[in-house]
Amino acid sequence: MAWIEDDKGSVLLVRQVVGQRLWTLPGGKVKRNESLKRALKREIREETGLAVTAISYQQMYDRPKRGAVTILFKVSVKRQAVRMHFPVAEIADIGFFNRLPSNATPSAKFFWKSESSH
Repeated sequence: MAWIEDDKGSVLLVRQVVGQRLWTLPGGKVKRNESLKRALKREIREETGLAVTAISYQQMYDRPKRGAVTILFKVSVKRQAVRMHFPVAEIADIGFFNRLPSNATPSAKFFWKSESSH
């Protein structure tokens, strides 16, 4: 997952199309033979249209009951004149937030609490 802040300290979130349509940080699954950084760049591009310029590891969220590990990276993106875009098939909405919406994924809640306390 990507922690992307704007110059005001607001964080970029995307709202999922499927399921409960929850808000979350951009990111997704790693494909076979794909590095973590390559997967993160691909997912950010697919979900937001933004190009990544820098990635640094932040922390991990271990969810053994779901058989999943989620890794958070602080990400810098290229400033673009073009507006962010998102594919209708995967993402319902996108925006920068200074407070986490109540309808957020467990991983977004975990990372938001952790990152906001720094």
